[in-house]
Amino acid sequence: MSTGSEPRYVMIGTPIGSVRTPPLLEAFLAAQGAPARVEARQVEAEDLAAFMAEARADPSVRGLMVTMPHKRAIRPFLDGESQVARAAGSVNAVKRVGDGFIGAQFDGIGLRSALLAEGVDLAASTVRLAGLGGAGLAIAQALLAGGCGRLLVRESDGARLADVLPRLGSGVGVVDEGAVPDADVLVNATPLGMGAGDGSPFSREAVARAAIVADIVADPNATRLAAMARDAGVRLVTGRMMVEHQIAPIGRWLLSQDIRQES
Repeated sequence: MSTGSEPRYVMIGTPIGSVRTPPLLEAFLAAQGAPARVEARQVEAEDLAAFMAEARADPSVRGLMVTMPHKRAIRPFLDGESQVARAAGSVNAVKRVGDGFIGAQFDGIGLRSALLAEGVDLAASTVRLAGLGGAGLAIAQALLAGGCGRLLVRESDGARLADVLPRLGSGVGVVDEGAVPDADVLVNATPLGMGAGDGSPFSREAVARAAIVADIVADPNATRLAAMARDAGVRLVTGRMMVEHQIAPIGRWLLSQDIRQES
C-alpha cells in the first residue's frame, strides 16, 4: 500500500471482479468536496489479518468497503461498530476514526431504500427472505425497522437460524424448504447466482405469485432468479440498485466523525 497523503478507500473481498461500489463512491465523495481514490483489492480469507495490519499502518487508507467473505470475519479487527452493525453481526463499511477502525452496515438500508423507490408498501407486504448471512440479517432487520407487515425467512444453516431468530423477534415466520407461501416480495440474500450454473432460491411458482423480486447479487445480474422474474413479467430489484441506494448514506457516514449511522 501507498504511504502517501492522498486519501484512499479500499474495497476488499473475494471474488472482487464484479463490484461496482468504487466508481460510485468516488463520484459521491468528489461531489461532497472530499475527493478520494476508491480501489478494489482481492483479499483471500486467510490474508485478512495481514491486510488489516497493513491498512492500519497506512495513514492514506481512510476506510474500507467490505464484501464477501469478510463481512463477519472483519469484526475482531475493528475498534468499534455502529449499533446497526452490532445488531446485524456484520460490517460492510469501515472508517478510520483517530487511531482506530470503526465498522458499519448499510446492506439493509440499501435494499429497503431500493424497494421503497420501486413503490413497495412495506407495511402492506409479506416479504419472503432467503438467507440470513452477513447481508441477509441486516436486510431482515432493516425491513422490520421499516414496518414490514410480515416477514418469512429461510436459512439452510440450522445453527445460524437458531442464532439469529431471537434478534428478529417472535413475529417472524420460518419457511420450510420447498414451501411456496404467498409473498408480495421475494428477496434473495444467499450467494446463489454468484456462480455460473447456480440455481434459484425460489421456485418459478413463487416468483410468478410475487409482485417484486430482489436479487442482491450485484453485477452482472444474469442469475437464474433474475431470468425467472423477467420471464414472469415481475419487477426486479437488482443488487446494483441496492448498491446505488447505499452510496449516499455510506459516503455521509465516512465523512462524519460520528460512529452512529443512518438506520
